[in-house]
Amino acid sequence: MKKFGLNLVLGICYFLTASCSNTKQVLLETTEPSPVLLSDQIKRIGIINNNEVSAEIEGETSGINSLLVAQEKWLMEKGKDAAVEGLFDELLKDKRFENVKLLDSVHLEVQNFTDSSIPWSSIAVLCKTHNVDAIFALAFYETDTKISVKKSSMLQPNLMRVKEKVRAQELTMETLIENGWRIYSPKNRQVIDEIVFNDHFVSSGKGANTLAAYQAIGNRKETLIQQSKTSGVNYGQRLLPFERTITREYFIKGSENLVLADKLISQDDWEGARKLWATDVDHEDVKIRGRSCHNLAVFNEREDNLETAFQWASRAYENNQEDDELDYMNALEKRIENQDLLKNQMAQLDFLN
Repeated sequence: MKKFGLNLVLGICYFLTASCSNTKQVLLETTEPSPVLLSDQIKRIGIINNNEVSAEIEGETSGINSLLVAQEKWLMEKGKDAAVEGLFDELLKDKRFENVKLLDSVHLEVQNFTDSSIPWSSIAVLCKTHNVDAIFALAFYETDTKISVKKSSMLQPNLMRVKEKVRAQELTMETLIENGWRIYSPKNRQVIDEIVFNDHFVSSGKGANTLAAYQAIGNRKETLIQQSKTSGVNYGQRLLPFERTITREYFIKGSENLVLADKLISQDDWEGARKLWATDVDHEDVKIRGRSCHNLAVFNEREDNLETAFQWASRAYENNQEDDELDYMNALEKRIENQDLLKNQMAQLDFLN
């Protein structure tokens, strides 16, 4: 009975919170410029990777430590190669580049990913030797695996081929993959971009002992290789404009028009809502004026009229003087600044296509 009463109270609180909200959210699909800006002089790409991988294993391994270390080191090598392959495949699709090369057995002595002492002379020689304009590097590839073992049970066929429950060991491997990428431009000795990707996955298996449990783990190899390759693909896609979903809020209460406009939006009639908001921008109540101006800003952003959206957001701020409105103006200003860059990138890609 007490539990029922608590659930009822929580339900009422949720209802009151939802019903008292003055705003609703709308999702907007936007196209953003590439976060990586490459000079149009960079036409030939060389890709290198670090010659060594780092694989750490933590936790109880019950006498199979040497096997695990050997297996993990072999698997990390495969994962590193998959990451480079993913980047290579993605760059081959980019028609801005005349040539993309994998430079095997090349290692840059950059011991720390954040190290500023980059061997630019070596990079320049590397580019000249292989006739490339820039170096894309898998600067490091590391994994950290935590292992836990616990008692469990499993079904196993007996001599009569009837499955029966027997004691077992369950081995769980939780692995974090980290890989750091860099782009070196020797012409102006600039690190054009650097980023670290993190990925995580968990594998487990059961067996009569710890070794058997490890051998029973299913698709751990395939998972690590695929996730590593995806990280390379994702890095290559940082060179392209990308789609993003952003959240905006609009006001649904304060005047009859605001309420009616919300009902029209539920019917996907944004133009009808716009007309209702427009009638309240000169309302005698300053709060209603501010809310109506804000909603018109959201409407125009939804229509990609960013300059007009900024003007309405400015009018809203003049009326309500709220920090949230100022944040919205800053977000719009940033989007407006990115428009010229995005147009140039899209024009270049359209020309190449």
